[in-house]
Amino acid sequence: MKRIATLISMLVFSAMSYAQQELQVSQYMFNGMFLNPAYAGTHPYWSASLLHRSQWLNFPGAPQTNMLAVDGPINSKNMGLGFMVINDNIGLNSFNDISAAYSYRISTDSKGGNLSFGLRAGVRNSMFNVDKLQNIPDAGDPLYSNGNQSVWTPKFDFGVYYYGERYYLGLSIPNVLAIDSRTVNNSEAGLKRHYFFNGGFVWDLGKSGNVKFKPSFLVKYEPAAPVTFDLNAHFLFHDLVWVGASYRYNNAIVGMLQFQITPKLRLGYAYDYTTTAIRSYQGGSHEIMIGYDFTKTQVKIVHPRYF
Repeated sequence: MKRIATLISMLVFSAMSYAQQELQVSQYMFNGMFLNPAYAGTHPYWSASLLHRSQWLNFPGAPQTNMLAVDGPINSKNMGLGFMVINDNIGLNSFNDISAAYSYRISTDSKGGNLSFGLRAGVRNSMFNVDKLQNIPDAGDPLYSNGNQSVWTPKFDFGVYYYGERYYLGLSIPNVLAIDSRTVNNSEAGLKRHYFFNGGFVWDLGKSGNVKFKPSFLVKYEPAAPVTFDLNAHFLFHDLVWVGASYRYNNAIVGMLQFQITPKLRLGYAYDYTTTAIRSYQGGSHEIMIGYDFTKTQVKIVHPRYF
């Protein structure tokens, strides 16, 4: 049974290696840097977010993801900079990304609308770690006999982000350009161009303004895979506690909580209940996110951070 489980795991993750080239996290709506370089510097202060995700708990070789994102405005707040570090592990594969983003914003109307354009440049190191195997199934297979394998890929992303105080729309294209030996040789293992389209809105429920409702969505498209989407709904109570849920098409139902611990510090948690056949073999997915805003004034008291 252990051999069968190992074989199933390897088959699942070999299929996932293509589908999950771009990270899957649940709390992206609380920091747009995870999706879109044009988000960089869209708040009047520098901000940092640290996220850890353990996907499919207790499943052998399940994805483990760590992300750090930092961004803020420069040059009289018309431009923004952002930085990201990502570590992702799936089965025998590990990925490490380091990137920097630049954005430029223009005001589009007198009501506070802004349009931001962003570019992100970085490098990804993709590793196939044979050393993680205790027993090699077929020592003669070149996949294993070549030992650990590493590929470095320079990559560039592009994004557009339109936003106001209580609404946003974004379009981002990860891997708009990504070239390494695999793409030159037309290998399916090379990084593929993706398309993300997302948006959301916040409005008050009732006259007091103590409860706010924030629906949002994310559509994900890659030419060689089916279109998929997320539908999200969150409630904000007294500008302190977010409670919400998401539906990830044909994949999972997600519950989320986020607490505004101080005007600058927030803590979030998400739990994914998998709806696919794999749900019988794992304990769901857990995600923790910590955010900190480097503000000099208590701006959150007047304008809470909605996204």
